[in-house]
Amino acid sequence: MTATGHTPPRRGTRKSTLVQLRRVLSVLAWLHAHPDATLMTTADRFGVSVPQLTEELTRVQESGLPGLLPGSLVDLTVTGARVTLNDTLGLDRPLALTETEAGTLELNLEKLASILADGERADADAAAARLRSLVRFHGDSGGTGGFAPDLPAGPGAGVLAALRGAVASRRWVRFSYLSVSSDSLTTREIIPDQVSVLDGVGYLWGRTDADQSADDQRCFAMTRMDAVEILDRTAPAALPREIDAEDPFGFRTAEQWAELELTEEAMWMLEYLPVWHVEGTTRVEIPDTGTWLERFILAYAPEITGVVPDALAERVRERSAVALAAYRRLA
Repeated sequence: MTATGHTPPRRGTRKSTLVQLRRVLSVLAWLHAHPDATLMTTADRFGVSVPQLTEELTRVQESGLPGLLPGSLVDLTVTGARVTLNDTLGLDRPLALTETEAGTLELNLEKLASILADGERADADAAAARLRSLVRFHGDSGGTGGFAPDLPAGPGAGVLAALRGAVASRRWVRFSYLSVSSDSLTTREIIPDQVSVLDGVGYLWGRTDADQSADDQRCFAMTRMDAVEILDRTAPAALPREIDAEDPFGFRTAEQWAELELTEEAMWMLEYLPVWHVEGTTRVEIPDTGTWLERFILAYAPEITGVVPDALAERVRERSAVALAAYRRLA
């Protein structure tokens, strides 16, 4: 029996897990609002014992993003009777969609509806319509409308709706773009053909010339865009792109390939990078995209123990030598 008089669900059941999850999220929000609260006060507030609360707070520190990189896990400190929240990764905020997240979800629902059979499309259409009505209510009323405020973010945040509008209205777009391959910031003017969201990241496929075909389309990540403008310039008809969920960027058609030997700790790359695992080994195959791959190997050098072919390894050594020489000149 809990302090509130309710019988708690049996441990290990799905209901018990949901209760714990809700409690931990509420505890994080409570501690954020009451930074001076003690463990005893917090435990009493949520009707659990101090040892149980401590155990649940310890578990939540294993939550976060894969990779075990700095800043990827929830970070809190229990010192004596107090808890200090260092980085909650947003788990101390209300569980509500931001407007950007709502737009992303609506886009995915529309994409899902487009590939479902007629008899299966009703639920997806209904969910998308409901989401659109909530977004309109939010904009018309000036209230929260069930949405959390968009958080400040880097380039690309908040551009999803603008780009979707450009695709729908057939207008050219202009934006600043940070290229990873060349490490340069340039201004692009693009015919927008398609907007898609893959693994939570928005992408724009488009062309630089009306005479180009779908094969000439370039892909731009919204997270690397800034200063997005919809131009008063009519764009030609869109050229929709068929996206392979297993290989959305067409890496499998690359002509040049490399093979990397990874440490066991680096196998998380299989989930996040365009690599193909060599069965039964710690080796992966990856398209040789030129300077991007060279910089990638340098960035993760401690976790990459072998590079094939030798020509790629030599390119990486040369790039490393140039970088070291630049450091020496600065010193």
